[in-house]
Amino acid sequence: MANVRYINAASDSYWVRDYGPWTIFDDELNMHLVDFPYNRPRPNDDAIPSAISGYLETGIYDLDITHTGGNIMTDGMGKAMSTELVLTENSTLSQNQINQRFNDILGVTDYQIYTDPNNTYIDHIDCWAKLLDVDKVLIRRVPTSHAQYSAIEQSVAQWQAKTSSYGTPYRIFRVDTPNNEPYTNSFIMNGNIYVPQAGTANDAAALATYQAAMPGFTVRGYSYSSYESTDALHCRVNTIFD
Repeated sequence: MANVRYINAASDSYWVRDYGPWTIFDDELNMHLVDFPYNRPRPNDDAIPSAISGYLETGIYDLDITHTGGNIMTDGMGKAMSTELVLTENSTLSQNQINQRFNDILGVTDYQIYTDPNNTYIDHIDCWAKLLDVDKVLIRRVPTSHAQYSAIEQSVAQWQAKTSSYGTPYRIFRVDTPNNEPYTNSFIMNGNIYVPQAGTANDAAALATYQAAMPGFTVRGYSYSSYESTDALHCRVNTIFD
């Protein structure tokens, strides 16, 4: 607990992944935070990035694009990924305008937009895919009898057609989620991977999939009774980089 600091600020919900700030570094490796209009009508949540910036005495940039942290992944080398939700929620902007803003503020030169295959209300990329490394992505897999089977496999095909920042095809790993287990909604930090557990027979196989994909990392299962397929560990945790 000696390493824990608390920022006291009002909030509306616990989905800090979605409304918390994003972290960037400038050419001199100075850290800055990025804010954006949160895509939910929760004003206290929307003000959290400014509260964190003030506490850390760190500069903050305004992306000026309606967004949510559960719908953004980046490889740290100029590529970022979201579902088409970002286009829907910023209908007054063209995709080129959105791409330019991502380039100017975030240094993203290749903003990849994917069709969301889950057919749920939320359309967040972390509900079905997880970027593990510059050239590694984990994507959920369901039986052929599952209603989203075809859509998920089409998303896999989208990834297979892309090239990673290493100039190589993405290495795609699959995790079985026949009961819509939220295994891709995991959290990676400091050599550890925390994987939500669903209390089903598929939990052990999910941990093994992460271990095979990420040798050298410590993979841990993390259980909580209220996890849902659209709301698990990654949704409730955010990171300030050092």
